[in-house]
Amino acid sequence: MTDTFDLVIVGTGPNGAIIANQVRQTKPDARILVVEAGRRITDVPGEHLVEADESAMNASYDDLMRRARQIEYVKDAVSMSAIDGDGWDPESSGVFPAAFFGHNFAAFPGASISWNIGGMGVHWTAATPWPYAEEIPAFLPSEEWDADLETARGLLRTYVGPLVAGVHNPFEEPLFAALREAVPSPDPEREAGFMPMGGAPRVGEPFARTGPRDIAPFVFDGSDPAVELRSGVLVHRVEHEGGRVTGLALRDLVTGEETTVRGTQVLIAGDALRTPQLLWASGIRPAALGAYLNEHATIDGEVDIDAARFGLTDADIIEPPKGEPFIGSFWSPSIGAARPAHGQLMERVYEGRHKLSVGWYCATEIRAENRIEFSDELQDSLGMPHMTVHFSYSDADLEEIRRTQEVQRAAANVIGDFPTDDRAVQPPGASLHYTGTVRMGTADDGTSVVDTDGRVWGFENLYLAGNGVIPTALTCNATLTGATLSVRIARAVAASL
Repeated sequence: MTDTFDLVIVGTGPNGAIIANQVRQTKPDARILVVEAGRRITDVPGEHLVEADESAMNASYDDLMRRARQIEYVKDAVSMSAIDGDGWDPESSGVFPAAFFGHNFAAFPGASISWNIGGMGVHWTAATPWPYAEEIPAFLPSEEWDADLETARGLLRTYVGPLVAGVHNPFEEPLFAALREAVPSPDPEREAGFMPMGGAPRVGEPFARTGPRDIAPFVFDGSDPAVELRSGVLVHRVEHEGGRVTGLALRDLVTGEETTVRGTQVLIAGDALRTPQLLWASGIRPAALGAYLNEHATIDGEVDIDAARFGLTDADIIEPPKGEPFIGSFWSPSIGAARPAHGQLMERVYEGRHKLSVGWYCATEIRAENRIEFSDELQDSLGMPHMTVHFSYSDADLEEIRRTQEVQRAAANVIGDFPTDDRAVQPPGASLHYTGTVRMGTADDGTSVVDTDGRVWGFENLYLAGNGVIPTALTCNATLTGATLSVRIARAVAASL
């Protein structure tokens, strides 16, 4: 017998959790199944790793860095079969370079995939800056966008203020003043200040970063008998007929057992890589599927804070609570077309040095040729279509990167000495903020995959959510923008039940 649900959600990351939360509020009696290919990474499914302990978060990061270094030796290979040990297997958990699954990401080598309950929502830095000007889809009514943005902020628990609660940080205001002078803004609301963060400050404890279980606890704790979570199960095909999803084919990744489930409505909330891969595997192949892959360029840097410039000494440096890696989290916002770039600035003490990371993101052009190519012959480690990414920077992108490096240099030089070797343009994919591969649009004209409600063109009951839906070029971190669209999509899903 095939299980039937009112709604099946594929993916347990922040966007899947938001859909579940919002639909539950509107349709409290709906029977919901949430499916996740990965397994728990801590004892509390869906919690952010900082809530587990610092060692868990550091171990996950160290694992990713080790795997990323391995890619350097074989990144031009079609598959990652040359890697010995420390690879991916179905019972792994954590973040893996996408190439570990057998894909060719030589042109997008920084891309990674989360493999655990909660998706990237248990790993993320929790920065939730909001989009501005051209970053906001112009085709959505501004009143609806503003209301959905506010809802998304609430669901992600967006907070603007000191990261370390109950302790005055004497470096904050001098840093803000210096950054505002070096990177000026005509809009007082777009001046350097605190980075909006998803979570809650706690006196004497690490900042409590929001995980998916904070968004929709009933998905992860078993408290709602109408909601079921199945993990370690891969959705490998969407069965459909006549523009309607008729079932989802599931495979237990340990036992190999195959099952089928049905949903009156189906919502796929995977990442910007695996969502289009699943559609392709299912024979759902609109022209824009996998195309328009976009990512803001990432320019990393770090500068030692010169306390004397601000009339302070090293004795004024505060100590964060045990388990909290940062003293402060700051933001230099974009101001639209005049400066489509923003800074994420993290204060910390590392190896005895008081540092400010001065990472900058700048928008890049949306181009159809930046895309994922899916194969009908080759398969990845999961038996899904092999992916080859085609990605490059245009001449305009390279000029914008150069301009952004100048902004970064101006900001860093008012903080301390900023040697050339302390800054670098990161490999494409490294931000993990890629978008556009199942993008939203107003017409089924070959440039979008879903309509403005997140429904796949030509389908009655198939919806998509996640960063892949974002149709605009972002300077800001993608999470809050994707979450805002998920609030909108959840409204349409609930109305369709």
